Amino acid sequence: MKNILYKISIILVALFVSCTEDVEFSSDTEALNGFSIVESTDSSYVLNSGTPENTIELTWNNAIPGVSKTPTYKVLFFKAGSETPEFVSFPSNNNGKENKLTLSFATTDEALQAAGYAAAETAELQWQVVATNGDVEVATSMNNIEIVRFSTNGVKNFNLLLPDNNNTIKADIYGNPNGEVNFSWEEASTTTGSGTIEYTLLFDELGGDFSDPLKSFPVPSGTSFTMTNTQIGTEFAGNTNVIWTVKAKISDDVSELKAEKKYLNWDIFVINELYLVGNHNGWDNATANAFTSNGNGGFEIQLDLSANDEFKFLPTLGSWDGDWGEDPNNPGKLIQNGEQNLKVLTAGTYIITVDFPSLSITVKEFTAPDNLYMVGSINGWDNGSAIPFYNDNNGVFSLTYDFNANDEFKFLPVLGSWDGDWGEDPSNAGGLIQDGEQNIKITDAGKYVVIVDFNNLTVQVSPINNLFSVGSQNGWNNADASQKFNTTGNGVFVRLQTFDAGAEFKLLPISGSWDGDWGENPNTPNKLVQDGENNIPVTNAGTYMIIIDFNTLSFNLTEAPADLYLVGSPNGWNNGTAPQFTKVSEGVFEINQALVSSDEFKFLPVQGSWDNDWGVSSMYPGMLVRDGESNVKSPGDGTYKITVDFNKGIVTVQ
Repeated sequence: MKNILYKISIILVALFVSCTEDVEFSSDTEALNGFSIVESTDSSYVLNSGTPENTIELTWNNAIPGVSKTPTYKVLFFKAGSETPEFVSFPSNNNGKENKLTLSFATTDEALQAAGYAAAETAELQWQVVATNGDVEVATSMNNIEIVRFSTNGVKNFNLLLPDNNNTIKADIYGNPNGEVNFSWEEASTTTGSGTIEYTLLFDELGGDFSDPLKSFPVPSGTSFTMTNTQIGTEFAGNTNVIWTVKAKISDDVSELKAEKKYLNWDIFVINELYLVGNHNGWDNATANAFTSNGNGGFEIQLDLSANDEFKFLPTLGSWDGDWGEDPNNPGKLIQNGEQNLKVLTAGTYIITVDFPSLSITVKEFTAPDNLYMVGSINGWDNGSAIPFYNDNNGVFSLTYDFNANDEFKFLPVLGSWDGDWGEDPSNAGGLIQDGEQNIKITDAGKYVVIVDFNNLTVQVSPINNLFSVGSQNGWNNADASQKFNTTGNGVFVRLQTFDAGAEFKLLPISGSWDGDWGENPNTPNKLVQDGENNIPVTNAGTYMIIIDFNTLSFNLTEAPADLYLVGSPNGWNNGTAPQFTKVSEGVFEINQALVSSDEFKFLPVQGSWDNDWGVSSMYPGMLVRDGESNVKSPGDGTYKITVDFNKGIVTVQ
């Protein structure tokens, strides 16, 4: 190791000078301005008798001279807390002309010994710089420093051997996880020839000084240390350029020494992408299916395979280079050379998991559950009262719920049982897993739609406190608050809107923002989706009641009637004599009707015809629907005002 250069960067607080009263100024007297400093740092050092020629360097900014007299400097050392004068002083380098003092370890130790400090004792000191031009003196403030004197034994210089400086080391943590990299160095010796030396291998970031190393590894014995590729990948994945050294320390002694550092570049082999190619895509490497990465060398994909389909894995789309398959001698293990294809025997949906840290593969047939329930702080974690989801029978489950802040929950396939529960992948936000899962957590209170999609194993939680329409009907102005939907808080939003033929629109949860917008699922008509959505089309001009149901992730556009008639038991279900409602405003109809408690009725847009009749929803009480409707029931005997509001999508009987 080269001579260790210890530097104290003393950048002194601005210190101006006051002259004592006995200084007499004449025409020949020059001023000397104070020091200008940026920062002050307290430091500590251990003197090693094995390297007496190594130095401590103290620096400061120049004092500003007067007209012609250049200042000189001296450095004074004091015992900390003592009011006695300095115990030693030194002129700065170049006979006091430089703003730097360089002291060898040997000179420093001699001064401490003369001051009464014992061997290996820690001297707590203060030091100060004094500048003079012969007329005046300027002194800095005191600065703290700790210096440990030579012990009776010291560590002599030694050098690092391998790897060479600026070497690049390839660490193939997947293809060769047990490959080894060896670090070696010269054996350090002591000044007395006795004492046991302990070694520590140190790594630091570029520009570091190993005072707080990035990584440190005690060396059990000898002058070498071996790391496997797997260990390198684990320890240094985020630090591909480092410096390294070895610290030698005498057991039960203060003496230690670091070898001169070397630079090292890690070439850590990490797979960031993975693709599946096989019979399912005609073995076309350019259209191989992408896996989802968890960011830690793990990948997962879910797809449909036919009976006897075979497949393997590609790290690069469109290339066979570096392809991976199964070890024929070790089923479930991943290899690159001599691999065989993997195979499924029966047709079905499969979850294929590849884990490069363990070089393992799992192929598991997957079937979405028949039911799904939400359990959590919302119901006291009672799995017997878990809340059911809506099942669209295509592997997608949805549910709207009013959450409190910090609510947590997970999912159960069987009511009353914790078996097979699902939660969020802690390594992949929004990913759905069964083993090692974490709860899903709500940060802010509000109404949300929770969507669990077993087709891609994801969970999506989206706020739906409000809903707005934006489209050709308002010039695609996303800040038009007049386009707000009405809701009764049950996850269903209703709005009456007039469209031109060929109009399009979509849905916004926040007025004035495109974030989180909803549209039509391009693969499933009349279904809602947030990502990859299409605009919702309107074929014919007219006024429509738009129903958005986040419980079922569906929407419906039904043309609102211009007139409305009441038919039911009060008039013997005779559609030809159905009394007409009064239209009080656009989309709102009223009628006063005498009823008895057993009466039931519904609504007709055309007197004398049952076509397009309206009633109420069997799922949402009081909600107005046209298809799959139920009759409205009388609340009791009396005369009631019946209001049908297509703007809000509700029926009231009062």
